[in-house]
Amino acid sequence: MIEYFMNWMLQIIVFIILAMLVDLVIPGNKLKQYVKLVIGLLLILIIIQPVLQLFNMDLHLVERMLNTDTSTFIEKNIENEVNEQKEEIESIHRAYVLEEMVVQLKNVVEKELIENYQHEIEHIEITIDEETTDDIQFSSIYVRLKDISDQTGSEYVENVEISIGESEEVTPYPAVNIKEIKQFLAEKWGVEEDIISIGWKEG
Repeated sequence: MIEYFMNWMLQIIVFIILAMLVDLVIPGNKLKQYVKLVIGLLLILIIIQPVLQLFNMDLHLVERMLNTDTSTFIEKNIENEVNEQKEEIESIHRAYVLEEMVVQLKNVVEKELIENYQHEIEHIEITIDEETTDDIQFSSIYVRLKDISDQTGSEYVENVEISIGESEEVTPYPAVNIKEIKQFLAEKWGVEEDIISIGWKEG
């Protein structure tokens, strides 16, 4: 900074000396007035040169800051859009995988379920463990069964009236062993029995 200031002062001194020499050489006429005007303007430019240079530096600094902020803003927007698209793709893929799993689970057991238990699967709802990254692990499997005994001839438990003071009706229920079905499903699907829950739809 001191070196720059010394050079600036030296330029002013040298220019003033040159201006004095030119003033002595040029004769006193109109040309001398124009020369003095030009010399005066040049001297002013030399004097204000540091201010102009500082202003130019500020402009470059502001320009760099604006470019940096703009680039950062654009990069963040691009990154956010990429992340959103990635999450959307992962969500679609996950939904597709779950749908395929439901179809596979149903296909594995449906034939034997109808033949041995006179029930078919109406709906399967699965939940997977989100923390597992390699193999997909089921955290729960809900199965809603539909009774088809009318077509296959399976028996029902009839309505029973128990007379203890008042009569009480027992709701008709399929004559099937829920635990046995859960064991069957768990074995076929290769999962723990306790993650399977079963619901019923009659008719």
